[in-house]
Parts: sequence; structure tokens; C-alpha cells
Amino acid sequence: MPRFLVALALLAAIVFVACGGGDSEGPPDSEASITPRAGNSELVVGPNRFAFGLIDENGSSILDGDVLLRLFFGEEMKMEQETGFTWAIPDASGFYVADVDFDASGEWTAEVVLTQDGEETLVTFAFPVIAESTFPNVGDIAPASENLTLSDEPNIKRLSTDQEPNTAFYETSIATAVTLAKPAVVMFATPAFCQTQFCGPILDNVKEVQPDFADQVSFIHIEPFGLDDDSQLLTAEDGGPVVAPTTLEWNLQTEPWVFFLDADGIVSARIEGAASPEELTAAIEAALGWSQS
Repeated sequence: MPRFLVALALLAAIVFVACGGGDSEGPPDSEASITPRAGNSELVVGPNRFAFGLIDENGSSILDGDVLLRLFFGEEMKMEQETGFTWAIPDASGFYVADVDFDASGEWTAEVVLTQDGEETLVTFAFPVIAESTFPNVGDIAPASENLTLSDEPNIKRLSTDQEPNTAFYETSIATAVTLAKPAVVMFATPAFCQTQFCGPILDNVKEVQPDFADQVSFIHIEPFGLDDDSQLLTAEDGGPVVAPTTLEWNLQTEPWVFFLDADGIVSARIEGAASPEELTAAIEAALGWSQS
């Protein structure tokens, strides 16, 4: 396995620290041997899609049950809401998700109440929130990257490791898309070399919703790494894979990512890791300015 890809995998999750012990006020300690699994590589002040998995004592993903999320900063509870659920790998693993808005940087604590068959289990964990994102965030102008398209490189194997690529995803550069006065969906994912195993499923979900918006939205898929004529990784001098110029311009350290740009080229939403077709559709409709009723 290429060394740089392994490094990306190690960077792919915020460290969640299980809370336990002590008599301080604030969220209570966890009651059971359930391990949280981070779904974000960073969380920042402002709006975020907060994602986490729950792993049982046997190492299996918990895929059913209702999950209530409470967030604390110090001793103050900042929010409480029911979470949604999205599959990461169908019928195998998934994440609970919530749209949250952090108003301060520092260490936060999550209190999760899992309800299954009428029984409640409490899980608490701490996580950091940073002041500013290290890559394009909601409200930022998207980098106008000149990524390769089929006009530049007719061999689609140099553009995608998708086994069944949608050619519409490789016809427009980001630099062109931001001049078209319509929204765009920009996805960074490598189905063949993904370390999280989420790239293929989320790319399939983006492909599923694309026909509903094909005339109104530009869809662009970017392979994070350089590919040869047979969709194999190009190798850098240090032995790792060649990182694609667009990945460097967007300063991405993990994959997959989906960015949603409005008609002015501003990032209106971003999703890291797994996402359902319903979540993707809602983000596209928001970028279009459609009412979310």
C-alpha cells in the first residue's frame, strides 16, 4: 500500500477521547463499552456536518437505534438534537450525522444517548474544534483549479479509477464551472485506492442524484492522485503516489470529500466521508437556492 495513502488514512479522523472518571459537573460519564468513531478530520467554528459512528464491544458497527446528541462546551450544554443516519458501506457500516454550529474553539464534549428496543445507553466523548479550517470551508471562494478534463486527456483511465465512470463528471474544469453562473458539485475520491472504503459508495450516490440536476449543476470528479494510462498510481521520487495538483490547491489531507458551490463559486456546503443520496440532494437544492421545507 502506498505510504502517502496510509498517511492520509491516519489523518482521516479526529481523535475522540472517551470520557470517564472524575466528579466534575457537565456531561456524565459513559455507561457502556461502546466506542465512538470519528467521521470528520476537522471541526471548525461555524457550521459543520458532525458525523460519528458507534462501535460495539465486538468491534461491529451499531446500525440501528435512535441517537440523541447533546453538545457541551465546558459545563454549558450548547445544543440538543436527534441525529440522522447515513450508510458508509451499505449493510456494513454507517455514521450518525447532525448539522451543528460551534461558537467557540477548544475542547467540546458530546453526550450521545442510544436507544435500542426501549433501552438507553449513554456514550460521551471529547473532541477539538479549531478556529479556522485548513482547506475550503463554507463561505469561502472555491479555488478555480484547472483540473484535467476529457478535452485535455481523452483516456478516461487517467482521470478516474471508477469502474463505470459517468463521462459528464470529466467534461468541465473547476475553473470553467465557476464562470457558468450555476452551482457545481466537486468531489475528491479515489474508488480504487481509497483507505476509508467510502469513496466508491459515495461516488455511486453522487452519480445516482446527478441526473436530477444535470441541466442545472456541474458535476466534477477529481482523483486525488496522478494516474497512468491504466488507472494505476503514478509514483513520486519518495516512493509515494503523485498528489494531483488540484488536491494540493485545495489543501486536502483526506478523502473522500464533496464540496457544493453556489452560482457565485462560493462553498455552500461540504461533506467528508459517507453521505446518503438524500443528504447530497438537500445540499444541491440549497446551493440552487431551493426552499428546504
